[in-house]
Amino acid sequence: MDRKFKDAVIIITGGASGIGKELARQLLERGAEVIIIDRNESSRAGILSEFQSDSSHITYIIADMADKQQAANAFETILQKHSKIDYVINGAGVFLGGEIRDTPLESWHLITQNNTFAVMNGTYYAYEAMRAQACGHIVNIGSAAGLMPIPAMGVYGSTKYAIGGLTQALRNEAKECNVRVSLVCPTIVDTPLYDTATYHKVNKKRALERRASFQSVDVAAARIIRGIKKNKPVIHTSASTQFISLIYRCSPTLYNLFARIILKKCRARFRAQ
Repeated sequence: MDRKFKDAVIIITGGASGIGKELARQLLERGAEVIIIDRNESSRAGILSEFQSDSSHITYIIADMADKQQAANAFETILQKHSKIDYVINGAGVFLGGEIRDTPLESWHLITQNNTFAVMNGTYYAYEAMRAQACGHIVNIGSAAGLMPIPAMGVYGSTKYAIGGLTQALRNEAKECNVRVSLVCPTIVDTPLYDTATYHKVNKKRALERRASFQSVDVAAARIIRGIKKNKPVIHTSASTQFISLIYRCSPTLYNLFARIILKKCRARFRAQ
């Protein structure tokens, strides 16, 4: 058991798969009371079965966090049962691969809805509850693509930049309310996110051939939990990604030169007609 998380009420949005699911697993092992909010109704039975040994400590609420009314109802249901919420990890979202020029405007709107609005809604209702109780920790899952421009992730990255800006601004505002706020910026983690993603003029099969180089989800989740315990403002899951983002901050010109070289290589290897 981990005294930091034992009996803590932790909401994880998008917790039916990927990083969210692994965070649920590791936090249950630490004695937490975990509440998953996810729009995937078909995953509910499987999740509850998989975590059967912790069945009295896990709840699965079906709701689409991109819908503000569903998000509000989910938080209202939780607050009717629990006197306070200790942590909210906003991880609901999707991936979109492809260059900006190849991505239809409809896809821009859809991923903004699924990524940015889902996290904004979760942040809004979490902050509302935590201000009232004068404590709590909001953890928003962003991306390395929200710290620096990554080739063929421009539209996806824009949604993560928005999350990063919101989260870092809120950390300053929320301090006087005794509410902690952290931004998580994972590297490319081996989860189903990339299998279910939309790709525009990208050879998906070739892109996923690099899967062996992806970070394992258990390592990523463990590093996120460690960062939460330390109340880090920005939590990286990879030292290499952290270093590259530092290069971008210190020398955008140098980084963008490197990024254009990578973009040319990506076009040659992964571009689909």
